[in-house]
Amino acid sequence: MHWCLSETDRVPKDEEREFFGEGSEDFMTRLSVSRVVVAALVAAMSPALVNAQTYDKLAYLTFNKAVQIPGGTLHAGTYSFRLANAGTSRNILQVRSNDGAIVYATFHTMPDSRTVVTPEPVVSFLETPAGVTVAVKSLFYGGEYNGYEFVYPKYEPLMTAGVRPQPPITYTRIPAAPAPAVAPVEKPEFEIFVEPLEYTPALELQPLPLEEIPRTASPLPLMAVGGLTSLLLGLGVGVLRRRYNN
Repeated sequence: MHWCLSETDRVPKDEEREFFGEGSEDFMTRLSVSRVVVAALVAAMSPALVNAQTYDKLAYLTFNKAVQIPGGTLHAGTYSFRLANAGTSRNILQVRSNDGAIVYATFHTMPDSRTVVTPEPVVSFLETPAGVTVAVKSLFYGGEYNGYEFVYPKYEPLMTAGVRPQPPITYTRIPAAPAPAVAPVEKPEFEIFVEPLEYTPALELQPLPLEEIPRTASPLPLMAVGGLTSLLLGLGVGVLRRRYNN
């Protein structure tokens, strides 16, 4: 904040020239005293401006839709953020209702930083898939480069959309379409004419006379074969007897 003397506090130029004179020693002394007073006021007010935040870093944030924080989800509304125990720990934040009566979450943080300072407290968000509730990444207080990055427990924040129950399936019975009317088919009138066939008796087959087959071979070869066979049988029987006797 810049401080300066108002027009009513200044000495008119005519009187200044009359009583002090532009180059007089009194004029230079008064100008130096004025500058010292202004510098003192700025030095006295600067600490109050820098320490505008409360000791427990109390800030109120309003969300227009649900957001995820460590340990839960905040619905649309205004909430208070503050240090859980400002006297012993400066990295544990606590989220309460707007009136401070309900505690929604208490979680650890770690240092974070930014390059652009804002006059009011702001939060940054993590990248989440479409359809997933956004998750707060860090909290920055007004006039400060350093902030508080939220530390989420395992399996948080949720990065998958919740499974929505399928609504019951309803249907309307569609009446069956009436069968199309089939026009009667007119049967053509025709006459069947069968031409009679003439019967011809079958010819009688006469058996052929059997002719006697002439003989072309004599019985001598058969007799020779029979004798040879008998001879071989006799020799075989004799050999077997000899072996049996021995």
